[in-house]
Amino acid sequence: MRITFVALSSPAASPILSTRWSLMIVAGLTCLLTWLAWNTNAPRMGLLLTHPGDPLGYYQWLPGTFLNGDWSTLPYVHYLPSGKGLSLFTMGVAVMQAPFFLLARLYCTATGIPVTGFELPFVFARLMASAFYCSAGLALVYQTLRRYWGAGVAGSTCLLILVGTNLYYYSVHDGGMSHVYSFFLFGALLNLTHGMLEKPSGVRLLGLVFCGALLVLIRPLNGVALLVPVLYGAPPRKALRLRWQWIMTFRRWFVLAAIAALILILPQLMYWEKQTGSLIAFTYGSKNEGFFWLDAHLWDILFSHQGGWLLYHPIMIGAMVALAYKAYEKGGTSSNWRVLLAVWGLAWYAYASWWNWWLGGSFGHRGFVEHYAYLALPFAVFVNAAVQWFGRWRWLLLIITGALVFLNIRMSLLAYSPMDGPTWTWRSLIKMWADAFFI
Repeated sequence: MRITFVALSSPAASPILSTRWSLMIVAGLTCLLTWLAWNTNAPRMGLLLTHPGDPLGYYQWLPGTFLNGDWSTLPYVHYLPSGKGLSLFTMGVAVMQAPFFLLARLYCTATGIPVTGFELPFVFARLMASAFYCSAGLALVYQTLRRYWGAGVAGSTCLLILVGTNLYYYSVHDGGMSHVYSFFLFGALLNLTHGMLEKPSGVRLLGLVFCGALLVLIRPLNGVALLVPVLYGAPPRKALRLRWQWIMTFRRWFVLAAIAALILILPQLMYWEKQTGSLIAFTYGSKNEGFFWLDAHLWDILFSHQGGWLLYHPIMIGAMVALAYKAYEKGGTSSNWRVLLAVWGLAWYAYASWWNWWLGGSFGHRGFVEHYAYLALPFAVFVNAAVQWFGRWRWLLLIITGALVFLNIRMSLLAYSPMDGPTWTWRSLIKMWADAFFI
């Protein structure tokens, strides 16, 4: 059966949700995800912000900045030969968590609760932060999808990405990781890029530059996503000429955006210079960790029992098949699909080359969580085609989809750390599947 898709340059077939309805949906979903996260994490609430790990590495900048006023005494650091402690984690996530942190501080001050930054109101604030950015990211993805599909396909795609992949896990169970924040920014970049292609403006250009800078600040590997605002919407040469026109047309906005991006990144550069003597630091290199570019685990990262992305989340196989099909199909929009494929492919190769390619303690391969914002486009192609292909047998499609969603939610509940290493085998994974279905 031929997979069909409305051209990416065509206008929406039906109106997109109003701002009012979008805000209401984001608010409602934020409340739901916060409630799920609160109940899910109840047994370990006291450790949520203090347990040594990546979430603390991202969060520690907030009490260090707003309460202690000292970055040299961060609690979770790697000590250098000089004796100085170096945070392996950058400030980007903390920047996005800051509004919620400050609300929690305001609440503690108003109620007389002593403040260290790790009290229960701060735990709640962090849970709400991850819930909000997941919800807002999905809203942005939905708005993008509605440019080309009806509400049914767009809504189903967003729902399945949430409950059928590890986006759910990293929003509800382990929202202190960076991925849900990057997911929101990936969605914002794609949405703003569409906006610039349809109706260029200085404000949108400012948003693109600022979101891009924040993405890189969160995780340098996120920089591959910048291919979308740079190349999306036209063949490469034409796309680059168009971007130059944007810059020339909105020069003042671009200068303002560059200044804002520099202000955003400058504190991180100052911290690195103070701790290491260099403005730019590859923090993991201080632990002799790095990439093995000639020994990439390309197959393992997708299908290994140690967090293989498509093995743990097979619902995304359809998205990848659709993406590959559309990227190599002849047509006016093939360059758009190739940009999306290039973004994912570069990230795939980089993660597969990392010394710890399975990203220890990961549920599914967490490195692709942020990419769901882009992969929603080919996933919508697959959803639309699957509904057409099954025809009167759609009940069978619902059963298969329901089983995959149930498995994802159940495995999220059963997940524990570490689900990797020599003790985590194929037998371990098969037992987890059995436990998930037979409770």
